[in-house]
Amino acid sequence: MGHRETANARRATMLSMKSTFCLPLALALATAAVAQDDLRDVIELNNGRTVRGRVVAPFAAGELVVLQGGKRTRVERRDITAIRLVADDVRDFFERRVRHQNSPRALRYLVDWAVDHHLEGLAKLQALELLLQDDSDERLHELLGHKRRGSEWRWPHDGKFVTFDKLKEAMRDEPLELAGERFRLRCDAGLLTNVRALFDLEQLGVAWFDRFGKALDCKEVLEPITVRTWRGVDDFPKWGFRPEAYFEPPPHGDEGRTFYAGPTPTRPERLFFVGTQGLLHRSLIGEVNQQDRRDRTCPWLEVGLGMHMQDLMQGPAGFAVAGEPRQQDRKALQAIARSYRLTHLVHLPMYGSFYLTSDGATAANWDAATMFVAFLLRDDNKPKTREAFFRYARAALAEGQGDSSSAFDRLMGRPIEQFEEPWRKWLHELAGF
Repeated sequence: MGHRETANARRATMLSMKSTFCLPLALALATAAVAQDDLRDVIELNNGRTVRGRVVAPFAAGELVVLQGGKRTRVERRDITAIRLVADDVRDFFERRVRHQNSPRALRYLVDWAVDHHLEGLAKLQALELLLQDDSDERLHELLGHKRRGSEWRWPHDGKFVTFDKLKEAMRDEPLELAGERFRLRCDAGLLTNVRALFDLEQLGVAWFDRFGKALDCKEVLEPITVRTWRGVDDFPKWGFRPEAYFEPPPHGDEGRTFYAGPTPTRPERLFFVGTQGLLHRSLIGEVNQQDRRDRTCPWLEVGLGMHMQDLMQGPAGFAVAGEPRQQDRKALQAIARSYRLTHLVHLPMYGSFYLTSDGATAANWDAATMFVAFLLRDDNKPKTREAFFRYARAALAEGQGDSSSAFDRLMGRPIEQFEEPWRKWLHELAGF
């Protein structure tokens, strides 16, 4: 470790290194149960054989590991002639959904398409969205397991069948769980709004793997990520001085937590940030320090990547798509206002620097982390930084390096101090100075 390594950084690195040795087994145990009967990934081999199961790490070089119930099968890439993954069908589903967002009839056909492609969660979610706007389609009620009692349909909840009005009341005491593919969402009110929030999370998963899956060699999300939403800020279990969305990683809560704010909200607060935190832990990091629920592997990087995706995802609720980052001029201005240099940013603790207080310094921490990630991801930096950043992010998050300064210097190809001037110059350009 270099002389700039803090004691906290060394401790976090050691813990991360320790968890790295346990991570493959932990992930295998966590995903094996989920994949017991899931044989939806299909691999065709050049010897005519077909392998079905779930591919653990779809971007891995050399060989793929396929879960088949309690068995793990290894397939060499050179032996593969064709492969069709669940992820491909999920991407197709959302391309169709966004393309036909203004056509209820086309979205009705999308339910059948999802059923045909074995996307049960997304089929039911699409059916639910349609029923919440027009409850006259008997086939959609039946698909969702509703039971007719006279002229009314009863909805399943907490082991009972209740009217829709009773369901809305019951959700306040026992949140309703909605199932997707890579995410599940638990909510206590606003069913249509939350259905669309889950669709947005699923679209976030597509965007994440399209942009970063191969570059970071991400594992697939075989155990859905739980996100819990609260109908308002009053009941939300805040994590610091003021309510802010956050993710509590395994082995603790293992869920993202956010809330709705304002009189007529359309999305939960920082929904895509929370979803990205879940994707980071499920596809790269695994578990964190068992003794400290506030511990994180590399706080500035986790915040920066999460807010980068938050800035990219945009569009109407339920139909989010990834675009160009938003509000970079304002965030650049705030990042310039920080009172420290990059050597300090990369060692900021998650709770104390991003959640504990609500002031200008905390806001500057959020924007500095966000904008440094955005800077390192740029294609036109000289010298180039994007590919080196991917190597660093992989090492920091998945390989136990944490917030090590020496790892940053080595993998980025030069000391972190040398990034200060070009980053600051870029920030000034964005801010219009």
